[in-house]
Amino acid sequence: MPPQEPKISRWESAVEYIQTVPTSIFYYGILALIILLIYGIIGSLFIMGLSFYDAIYFTIVTLATVGYGDIVPHTIGQKLFSVTLALGGVGLIAYVFSVGVAVVAMTLEETISGAKIRRIMRAMQNHFILCGFGRVGSATFKELRKRNHKVIIIEKDRTLVEKELWEDPNILAIPGDATDEELLKDAGIKRARGIIITTGDDVDNLFITLTSRELNPDIWIVTRASKRENIKRLYRAGANRVISPETSGGEDIYFAAMEPTMVKITVKHEVKDIEKETEIIIKNGCTIEDIEYHLPEFKRPLIRKVEVSRRRQLEKFLKSLEEDVHRRRSLERIYESVSGIHSHWISGPDKKTMEKVVKELEEEGLLLGVNLSEDEIKEVARKHGRLVEVIIKPEMTIVENHGVEDIKKEAEVIIKNGCTLEDIEYYLPGFREPLKREIHVDDIEDVERFVEALKNNPSKYEALDRLYMLSGGGVHSHRVSAPDTKSLEKVEDELKECGFLLGVNLSQKEIKDLIQRSGRVAQILVKHDVGVVDDKRIIVENGGRILDSSHYLPGVKQIVTRKLNIKNFEDLRSCEKELENPDARRSLTALYKISRDIHSHTVAAPDVKILKKIETELKKKGLLLGVNLSEDEVWDIIEKEMIEKFCID
Repeated sequence: MPPQEPKISRWESAVEYIQTVPTSIFYYGILALIILLIYGIIGSLFIMGLSFYDAIYFTIVTLATVGYGDIVPHTIGQKLFSVTLALGGVGLIAYVFSVGVAVVAMTLEETISGAKIRRIMRAMQNHFILCGFGRVGSATFKELRKRNHKVIIIEKDRTLVEKELWEDPNILAIPGDATDEELLKDAGIKRARGIIITTGDDVDNLFITLTSRELNPDIWIVTRASKRENIKRLYRAGANRVISPETSGGEDIYFAAMEPTMVKITVKHEVKDIEKETEIIIKNGCTIEDIEYHLPEFKRPLIRKVEVSRRRQLEKFLKSLEEDVHRRRSLERIYESVSGIHSHWISGPDKKTMEKVVKELEEEGLLLGVNLSEDEIKEVARKHGRLVEVIIKPEMTIVENHGVEDIKKEAEVIIKNGCTLEDIEYYLPGFREPLKREIHVDDIEDVERFVEALKNNPSKYEALDRLYMLSGGGVHSHRVSAPDTKSLEKVEDELKECGFLLGVNLSQKEIKDLIQRSGRVAQILVKHDVGVVDDKRIIVENGGRILDSSHYLPGVKQIVTRKLNIKNFEDLRSCEKELENPDARRSLTALYKISRDIHSHTVAAPDVKILKKIETELKKKGLLLGVNLSEDEVWDIIEKEMIEKFCID
């Protein structure tokens, strides 16, 4: 406890503490004095018949009981008024003076005796208790104080507490043995967020750990072990973290103490957004401990300590970037090399605050993830940015969905930003690997010539259009290279605005899953006689497109596929007209008979809802046998269908 003897060094803090003492005991006396003053002035004006300035003068000299005799009451009313004013003044002034003296005396006594400090300690919550203020303890305290954490120190050496710690009014310290259960209670162990035990005696540390865990089962305990053989014992006693000064210092103990309220955030932004991100963190009372740059050519991140917890630190850093152009450019190069993706360990007062910071960063569009592993960060970088190899040209793979008619628009977005279309990949059903074609296009004139050639050659246009439809209804990907990552980001943003972009740097599995989920292409198994076009009409009416028709030859298990590409009623009429040709009808009749009128169509549609609608209407007509069946399922249906009739025929 603080000393009972008065200390001159504490008188300065007494002035500060007196401001915190409740002043309600002054209010009534002062208020009554003001009312009496007003009463005296009004009475002097109307009863004594004085002027305004004389009324103020007469009231004050009467309240002070000094009366110079220059203004004398004559009438009975004037005399009664003067008596009441004088008696009221004497009583009220004596009351206010005596109360004031009592309050000052009480405050000074409270300050000198330490009662004020004890009351502050009793009110403290979510603080740290630091047991032991030796070399390790003082180093740990510096780390805590640097980040504005509340701390109560318990130190055995009374001289150290009285002559050093109490000299600073902002330090709360209790002289005594931390093994004392009552002392830990006085320090608020039941309200504390953690206890840090840094005494040099492992036996004391063990006893304090046991007592702390008993008093507060949920408290976070970090303790020092002077000898390695005692580390296990301290863990068994209930410590959450045991630090050995042989290998660690105050900073390691600090981070161990902060572990429950530390998170690693992974963010993506440019240099200009540093202020926005840092402001969110420090305004919530949190500290940015470090910054980690995840360079793709290094297995481990490049880590730099920053320890920013105050606005002035941020302002100093931002000012240095403004004044030093070379420093800013160097930082911008680092950000470019990691596509703006980096991580911070941040510490804060409690979990709710950390959650608030995470939420605000998310709302600002800066956050990519929390507590991600290195592999997860690389995966996030692959999804949301570009892991740019320093020795090669920056690249990304874009997955898009559009028709042949949008080829020029897509190419313009890529080429105008200084990028090159390196290749194109189509994802065809039934093939494990995509159909890939190298193109290396970086001149819009080449694209215009290609589009013009398609217009002049309908069969070539139709073939490419059919390829687009087979590839997930227009899903394909390009590898795009660029002079820098900013150009890639512009391409990504503009393709999103056009509605073309489905994703960046997706794996083959992710692309196939995307096509499967989108449901824009389906294999529909139907049964009907030759010449019946009800199935085709239903598909076209609902906005679908028939890419082909496949017939199955049982016994030899061969599949005959015909290209159709029926996308409107005009194409449907052309198909019907084809049957008017006797040779064509005879061939189709034989094909239908061999496959028992069962065949399938590859159908493309703008979205899954249209395919579902087509499926429902085909069922109603009694034409549908199945959707997206495996080859074995299809053969099983055919071989069971009218086997006796087929043999007789």
